[in-house]
Amino acid sequence: RWWWGHSHPRMPWQERKLMAIEQPTNGWEGANFKPTLSNQVVSESSDEAYLSSSGSSASSSSRSSNSTGKEGKPKTFLSKWFACKAMGPGLLVCLADTDFGCLEVAAQSGARWGYSLLLLQVVLIPILFLAQELTVRLGVHTKAGHTACIRKHFGSKWAWFACILLVFECTCAMMSEMSGVAAVGELWGLNRDVATGFAAVIIVGVVFSCNYRQIEVFGITLGLFELTFVLTMVCFHPSPRDIFSGSHGVLVTSTDSEFIKLISANIGAVVMPWMIYFQQSAVVARGLVTSEDLAAERTQTLLGSILTQLVMIGALVTLAAAHQTSKDLKSVHDIVNALSPVLGKRLSMLLLSLGFFGGSLCAAVVVSLAASWAVSEAMGLDEALSLDVTPKQAPVFYGCFLMVISVGVLVLMTGVSTVQLSAVVELINGLLLPFAIGFLFLLATGEALPPEVRVDGLHKAVLFVVFSVCVVISTASALYGLLGENAAKG
Repeated sequence: RWWWGHSHPRMPWQERKLMAIEQPTNGWEGANFKPTLSNQVVSESSDEAYLSSSGSSASSSSRSSNSTGKEGKPKTFLSKWFACKAMGPGLLVCLADTDFGCLEVAAQSGARWGYSLLLLQVVLIPILFLAQELTVRLGVHTKAGHTACIRKHFGSKWAWFACILLVFECTCAMMSEMSGVAAVGELWGLNRDVATGFAAVIIVGVVFSCNYRQIEVFGITLGLFELTFVLTMVCFHPSPRDIFSGSHGVLVTSTDSEFIKLISANIGAVVMPWMIYFQQSAVVARGLVTSEDLAAERTQTLLGSILTQLVMIGALVTLAAAHQTSKDLKSVHDIVNALSPVLGKRLSMLLLSLGFFGGSLCAAVVVSLAASWAVSEAMGLDEALSLDVTPKQAPVFYGCFLMVISVGVLVLMTGVSTVQLSAVVELINGLLLPFAIGFLFLLATGEALPPEVRVDGLHKAVLFVVFSVCVVISTASALYGLLGENAAKG
């Protein structure tokens, strides 16, 4: 395709489903995901044979890979980047979790409360991994997206109920991500409508012209720009003694309402509903079916969980070190002013722009695709591989994608308050999370998974406790925000 300077055929999902497709592990062909037909046609009844054969072929292919690509040509940096084994749905969805809104929360936490919430960011790493690891199990063993599993095991009514809530949440989240792009544009003197429209064109262009693998790498590349906050943390080199002393004691003793609200915001946002829906569908779209695939995707999810919280820690520590006294942040300009004495204004603007812009676009890609997959699956359409076919072959999927992008951009252009928008997104997340987490828990512990990989025993008990705490805090935070806003108006 034009975007990558190399054409690739989009193969109808019906053909791909009925054929064993060899995915080269090295070179540009792996990135383009060009399907190579094997001699054996695989049917639904021969999945086990396919899993074993594809697992052995993948292992042999991995062992035979070297520093050169096809026909002995040296591999370029781009081809090596595409072939990187760390690339996967788990890394992409975790980087998308650290979006513009989350980075604002981390920055506000550091500016207002110093290092008090630092330990919380570390504690949230295993919680995020525990939830997203279940989507990997379900995707690999059921070969169906999250909404498709709900439809199969709980009926179409529950599937549509969860789908409608998710689409509304994704649309609101899209507005939030585009507000991040608008904030970066305004930082450089651009009109917010121009900046938002430019970002929307980029996202639509990439999704319509690239296959899933390319879109995945595009999103991860953008998401990695969030690591600029780790760089700013290093530049401020805060005292380890100050960090240690500031991160103990306050978390369990403070009764300040704003402090409690920030704790709720961090915990409630660690597992976003759209993350669950996206990763399971993305695992299917990626064609992960073997035990080796399962182990690799778990590792990528763990890496993503660590990286996303590292970014949050970077933003928190940076602003905590930048502010000698507590201060509320009202806009991106306040963050720039806080960093300027050490980094300089231009460098501060550049680093913040990279982090916010990359995080916003990465999350925008993920939330729009999550909604598209959910609608397709709720309708009973097997369109997990829609990104590898043309829009004409998957009109429902691409139509939903355009709807989420368009509504998000148009509503933002009306001048809606970003503060009110954040409140709406938090409310929807809080109301949808119990259903998303509940279905995830029931599917992972029920008959949707084979007995040998089904969650039970101590693992099941730990998940129940962790998920219950997240649901209670997220729901309480959402209702508190709604009731508090109504009381203020009254």
